Amino acid sequence: MNRADLQKALTRTLQLLRDWGQQGVLGTAALGFAIAFVAVLVLVTTFGRPSPRVEQPIAFNHRIHVEDVGLECIDCHEFYESETFSGLPEAETCVMCHEEAQTESSEEAKLVRILTQGQPLEWQSLFQQPSHVFYSHSRHVAVAGMECDVCHGPFATAEAPPEQADLLTMDDCLDCHQESNASTDCTACHR
Repeated sequence: MNRADLQKALTRTLQLLRDWGQQGVLGTAALGFAIAFVAVLVLVTTFGRPSPRVEQPIAFNHRIHVEDVGLECIDCHEFYESETFSGLPEAETCVMCHEEAQTESSEEAKLVRILTQGQPLEWQSLFQQPSHVFYSHSRHVAVAGMECDVCHGPFATAEAPPEQADLLTMDDCLDCHQESNASTDCTACHR
C-alpha cells in the first residue's frame, strides 16, 4: 500500500469512526477495532514486515575470507553463477582450510569442533523470496553481470552475519529493473 492509498484509507476510517462513535456500545467496539486496525496498517506501511531472526552455526567473518584470504563468492557459494540459488557451503568446503584452527578465534574453534565431530553446518538462508516469486542467481549474476552487493549489501566486508534476514520487497526489485531497463512484466518474476 503506497502513501496515497494509506491517506485515503485513513480519511475513510476517520469518517467511519465519527459515524460509529455516535451509535452506543456497538459503535464503541467498532471504534476500538478500527483504531487498532489503522494502527497496525500505519506500522506495517511505515516499517514494513518484520524480518525473521536468523541464528547461524558460527559468526562467519566474510571480511577475513574475502579481503585477507582473497576468496571469491564462488569458492563457498558454488551455484551462484549457474543456478537459481547460490548455495551455502557444506562442511566439506570449510574443512579444506579449517581441518585445524588457523587463528585464535573462538568462532573458528567452534567451526573446527563441528567439522571434527562430522556434524553438518546448518547455515540458515538470509535471503528468501516468497514461493510465488521466481528469482534466479544465474540470470542476475551471469547474464546481467550484477555484483553481489547490489542485492546483498556490503556482505564482503561484514565481520559477522546479520541477526535478521534482509527481506527484499517487490519495490526493491521493480526499482532496480526500471533503472536497468529490465523487464517489469509480472510473468518475468511471478509464477
